[in-house]
Amino acid sequence: MRAKRLLLGMLAGNSAGGLACLLAFGLGWLAGGHVWVVIYPSLFAIPFTIGVVAAWVWRPLELRIGQVLLHCLSCTLLGLGAAYLVFREGVVCLLMAAPILYLGAIAGALTGRVWFRKASDRLNLCLAPLFLFAVAAEPSLRGTHTGVVTDEIRIAAPPSKVWPHVLAFPEIRDAPKYWLFRIGLPYPLETTNGGDFVGADRACRFSGGAVFKERVAELVPRKLLTFDIVEMPPNPELMGHFDAQRGQFELRDNGDGTTTLIGRTWYSLHVRPAAYYDWWTHDIFSAVHLRVMKHIQRLAESGG
Repeated sequence: MRAKRLLLGMLAGNSAGGLACLLAFGLGWLAGGHVWVVIYPSLFAIPFTIGVVAAWVWRPLELRIGQVLLHCLSCTLLGLGAAYLVFREGVVCLLMAAPILYLGAIAGALTGRVWFRKASDRLNLCLAPLFLFAVAAEPSLRGTHTGVVTDEIRIAAPPSKVWPHVLAFPEIRDAPKYWLFRIGLPYPLETTNGGDFVGADRACRFSGGAVFKERVAELVPRKLLTFDIVEMPPNPELMGHFDAQRGQFELRDNGDGTTTLIGRTWYSLHVRPAAYYDWWTHDIFSAVHLRVMKHIQRLAESGG
């Protein structure tokens, strides 16, 4: 009898947690016009709330810590599955979100274990409105997070040999090596150039048909190319998570027949917590930079 009650309680808790996650995804999608609720409110607040909801359902079961950890994992997987099926969220984005979702659910469930003790009912009634207010108010207290990613490589060719391939380059036929590219994140394939002057249109084509439309903002032959990113593709792995605003290639003549090629991307980040997703953003942009820059290196050094 106790085993049956325990099983039913755990299923109810997991379902409640998953339902809370699904509702949170829906509210975020409606409020922000984006598929990911991490835009509104903070990602950590969502799984924390899920953990609290599940802990309330589990409270008669007196679960051990190990059981709480296991069933927080179930809630997390249920929420991720709901985001994938209902809101068509990208696999890569769900994978990146999974660790912090799980940790947030654990934090909420362990807090709920203390919060929902019978002796603390009055305290719970007092704290509940404060908790809900904090979750609702958090988005208004944060600003836009911006940053720039910079990478550089040394090319065994002078700037005059490197420059044409910075302006435009043919398709990169090598299979991607970066692990997120291998599992579905769009990766760069080729760049087209509408002219060697300020205001010229450019396009960077990525895998999966994704195209970043660009416009030349600054051009110093054999030294500097800066372009604004005027349109991003409606890709589920990219949409609503960040804006890539500007890109740049800088060529530095080393005076010994070699060139230092520097790639930069300026961006704004819409997902939270910013510190967590900023690490992922830097890692991904670096992979994009290096795939393009190493292709330019091969072309320049081979005279292609």
